Amino acid sequence: MQAYELIKVLDPLVGVAEATFFMNRSNEMLGGITPVTAIKQGRLDDVKRAVRAVAAEKGVFQTPL
Repeated sequence: MQAYELIKVLDPLVGVAEATFFMNRSNEMLGGITPVTAIKQGRLDDVKRAVRAVAAEKGVFQTPL
């Protein structure tokens, strides 16, 4: 459920396909693991930080979380 909520945040910024891809690929901010794996490990705050970084890179960051 947490992954879905984060995808909903990213969707308007990058589109659903890119948001889903983000959640399933390794991420340097998470130590090279996927956001889904990080959520399973209880690292939701780290994943939220990574989502905010993506939003900031897109230049449309608002505080969605």
